[in-house]
Amino acid sequence: MLKYFFLLFFAVFPFSSLSAEGIVLQEEECEKKIIELIEQSKEYIDVSVYSINNKKLVDALIRAHRRGIKLRVLTDKVQAAGKSSKIWDLIAAGVPLRVHTHKRIMHTKVAIYDGKSVSSGSFNWTEPAVHKNEEVCDIFVDDPQYTAQHQKLFDQRWADNSEEKSDKWLAKKQKERAAALKTIK
Repeated sequence: MLKYFFLLFFAVFPFSSLSAEGIVLQEEECEKKIIELIEQSKEYIDVSVYSINNKKLVDALIRAHRRGIKLRVLTDKVQAAGKSSKIWDLIAAGVPLRVHTHKRIMHTKVAIYDGKSVSSGSFNWTEPAVHKNEEVCDIFVDDPQYTAQHQKLFDQRWADNSEEKSDKWLAKKQKERAAALKTIK
């Protein structure tokens, strides 16, 4: 009987998940851990985040891109159009970025690091998330099975928000930004 219990146990909880680590962090600790995950990534990082204006996180992504890490960033178009959005820094650095082009808001806050680890929770990649809001950040390290679920969803959303539609929206916003700068001068 005990033999069957162990067979069932290891079928449900394989060895690979025994080394997984789940962490729940608050604001500043979350920012630090996400930067650490970005810096430790060796192959790729996929980011699906509602709002992004946190300079430290954006700079960490740009550094990762410059060292050859494959990046894909998907963000909400309403938030991307905001004055404090840092998407233009990512675009200027050559980071592949798409905006969510559907009618519904894209409210996710998920990043996938090398297909092994995930950060998620209520934590937007913004300055207020670190310094003003009460947030929670879930980090799952070395959990490929959990990460695969997020990867599948990210890949689907990336494909659903085509490069063509995203580039068209970004070009329109870039023209609006340029026109606004001219009127200020």
